Amino acid sequence: MPNWGKANPYQTLLAAALARQGYAATLCDYPKARLPLLRLLRQHPDTGVLHLHWITPWIKPHFWTTNPLKRLAKLFLLSLDLRLCRLLGVRTVWTIHNLVSHESEDSAWELRLRRAIARQVDVCLVHSRSAVGVLEQSYGVPLAAKTRVVPHASYVGQYPSAEPEAVTLVRHELGLDEGDFVYLFLGAIRRYKGIDRLIEAFSALPARNARLAIVGSVLDPRMEDWLRAKVAGDDRIALRVGYVPDEALPVYLELASVVVLPFAQTLTSGSALLAMSFGKPLILPDAARVYDFPGDRGALYFAEGGLAGALEAARHADLAAMADFNLTEAEKRTWPRMGALTAAAYERPELRSSKAAFGRGKPQQGRT
Repeated sequence: MPNWGKANPYQTLLAAALARQGYAATLCDYPKARLPLLRLLRQHPDTGVLHLHWITPWIKPHFWTTNPLKRLAKLFLLSLDLRLCRLLGVRTVWTIHNLVSHESEDSAWELRLRRAIARQVDVCLVHSRSAVGVLEQSYGVPLAAKTRVVPHASYVGQYPSAEPEAVTLVRHELGLDEGDFVYLFLGAIRRYKGIDRLIEAFSALPARNARLAIVGSVLDPRMEDWLRAKVAGDDRIALRVGYVPDEALPVYLELASVVVLPFAQTLTSGSALLAMSFGKPLILPDAARVYDFPGDRGALYFAEGGLAGALEAARHADLAAMADFNLTEAEKRTWPRMGALTAAAYERPELRSSKAAFGRGKPQQGRT
């Protein structure tokens, strides 16, 4: 939970990979209740593992008051909810995707809630080794002993190939020429993703054949108005606002010389792996090194205030070598491997040791 499978293939692909390990995975949303996890287990009494992913919908009701006593009561209920799950024999697992929510209403309070969750769950999962140290430092909780590293799988082969006719059509719609050097930002357009910094850095580039394509959906109409006003002063910026269907993603990526992701408020990036899956070089902030991929062979990293320099450096980099490296790395990150590592984290240590003692190599069927 929560069920974000419609907007993001991550959970759907992971569920399919877990099925190969003998688990029946059900995607659910957080129920509206004082003890939502306990309510969920009553609705699904055969559950053996409760796997939390993004927790923003769960903890959002904890922000409606700033009264210290009421907040403590809510913190108690949150901890009690997890403790009751464990008392019922359900293994609790949390994949920590972010240090705090992208647009947190109160990051200090959210950190306190996250510390409580990290203490209570049986297992924490992260997608990189570097994330473990960052989490321990930020949360102030010793997590190494209960944390497993499960690298994020890539999206190689998960999307249709870009049809040449579609590429030509979109190139024309965006006003791109064959010889243009195209920087692409692709995905949901939100302020925390550093769009303003990207537009300002790109506008400082003097090259006339440099083009910036910003493609994705905007949830807030005010954000769209701000964005259109922001790009109005540079005719080299192509803006396409709206939902991008799966079949269109490869088309936009085909047009890109390099993919720019100027934000790093996450501990991993599905967007970066998507670009790598199509053999695209990346421009990332230094903070994105926490992903443990792709490294200097596949990305140009920039320090605070250095985005314009990274954009210019990309025009002189060996992009073909970077593209080959990223595609090769993406091909190594498979969903079956991710499913196997996740399933291993689901197993209680005593069950794993008993399987080893009796030589049981295959998972039981019908686990949930």
